[in-house]
Amino acid sequence: MRSLLIVPLLLTGLASAQVDMPPDPRYLGIATYLELTDAQLTGIERLNRQLESYRAGKTRRQFVVQQELAEQMLRDPLDPTAIGLRHVELESIRREIEAEQNKTVKAIQALLTPVQRARLEDLSQVLRQHSLACLALGLNLISPLPLRPRPTFGSFLPALPPSLSTDGGCPGLIGNVTIFDPAASATLP
Repeated sequence: MRSLLIVPLLLTGLASAQVDMPPDPRYLGIATYLELTDAQLTGIERLNRQLESYRAGKTRRQFVVQQELAEQMLRDPLDPTAIGLRHVELESIRREIEAEQNKTVKAIQALLTPVQRARLEDLSQVLRQHSLACLALGLNLISPLPLRPRPTFGSFLPALPPSLSTDGGCPGLIGNVTIFDPAASATLP
């Protein structure tokens, strides 16, 4: 009798293990918005993992170079060539990371359909308007985002991440006051 009860439990466990779930929960919102297929999600996650691995290696090197630069700055007399070489290497690493990220973006976009790429262009337009929206928020021309209620015990809603608070993700906002940044305002249309 006991073996008859165990078999259905094992079968239930095997069936639930075969349910297709997105590879990473961070992709749920964008997967829904873009209507991504499982193959697209898998490809996107793979390319992003490769980029993160590349970036991690370069970040380790940046850390070493920054330590070497700090050591060079403590020496007396200063060696301008050694200091300059390390600054150049840091900039080269930054450019390599940027180039790899651009390459990854192109590879990911190649996985998408024309309709999905058009939806991404809509998101890009929103991103371009973000600094202007932050300025309007800081000048109290628009209201801050309403806070979502905090989840209660037993709730499955995630807590509100700090980057999605009422400041709309706008850097430089303290309450509803914007810290003026001339460099940021120079980029406004």
